[in-house]
Amino acid sequence: MRMVEEQPTPQTMPFTVRPMAAEDIAQSAEVERDAFPTLFPPTSFRRELSNKRARYLVAQRLDGNGAAPPPRGPQQRHDPLFNRLVRQIWRRRGSGWAPGQDFITGFVGIWYMVDEAHIVAIGVRSAYRGLGVGELMLIASIEQALEMDARVVTLEVRVSNLVAQNLYKKFGFTERGVRKGYYTDNREDAFIMTTDPVQSDPFGERFTRLVGEHRHRWGEAERKLF
Repeated sequence: MRMVEEQPTPQTMPFTVRPMAAEDIAQSAEVERDAFPTLFPPTSFRRELSNKRARYLVAQRLDGNGAAPPPRGPQQRHDPLFNRLVRQIWRRRGSGWAPGQDFITGFVGIWYMVDEAHIVAIGVRSAYRGLGVGELMLIASIEQALEMDARVVTLEVRVSNLVAQNLYKKFGFTERGVRKGYYTDNREDAFIMTTDPVQSDPFGERFTRLVGEHRHRWGEAERKLF
């Protein structure tokens, strides 16, 4: 019987995480429009960068090449038609990336309030989904929350976004409530999801295992949190 050889695990992930800078604002806004085409009002990243309670991280492509790979067919087919039409309108306005700049593929925003780290958004360019970038941003946000001595990590997620819910559940988030009509574009409800205490041994053991699984699948990724 012919044995199927296992593909080697990549040694280095082609993305790195670092704090968002002023020069990343245009691209971060572009990522947000791509990831959340019906979001209104858009995030004022310039204001957020001066917010003492907020921390924003970006995923940067390592090779510096701004050409995105072609979108995957299955993902595009499952994307709502309205969202695809809105993205096409935004793309006609041009790219925020210019030669010589770092190419931003995703971002995450975290607000720190008392002992809570609240993830306000995780956005990834549609052409880069399915490559571990979104999970990498979640890992980085939890690592930063640990460094900031947060007790728990919280977030909201659309009740219809099962993919995101499954990712969050994998990392120990559980549903703790519902915000009715939370999203302004269609008045969709949001689940409130919260972790158990992130400084506890059970959470730490689970988190360490999941970080290792992500590394094994996608490769090592440098993460500069501050």
